[in-house]
Amino acid sequence: MHPADFRTLRESLFLSEKDISMLTLVKESQIKAWEQGSENVPAGTAGLVRDINAEIEKRTQKALELVDAKNEATLIRFKNPAVFKRAGPDMSPIPPFLAYRCHCALIVRLRAALIAAGKSVAVRYFDG
Repeated sequence: MHPADFRTLRESLFLSEKDISMLTLVKESQIKAWEQGSENVPAGTAGLVRDINAEIEKRTQKALELVDAKNEATLIRFKNPAVFKRAGPDMSPIPPFLAYRCHCALIVRLRAALIAAGKSVAVRYFDG
């Protein structure tokens, strides 16, 4: 994966270089170097990030199907990582330490898709 593609995908998932480092056991400095370089990011690292993206996309599509017949939707966003952890939503197979950030990415993608489909969207906090 080209470094610019990798960085764009990582950022769209709300993941930091440190998150990717923890996921892949590759030094954070190496992640940063890959993103600034001109050589492709190794397939293993890129594949893990693609897998997370695919899971978020799958969840986005499933949520869109649930509200397809409705003209409006209210999305519930966890207020912060502590509230997310207390609520304990199942985000598997996404690793728990990345789940809150991926939840945020899911809300952003879902909101954009619903608006693009002409639906009225509200986002509200769940603060448990």
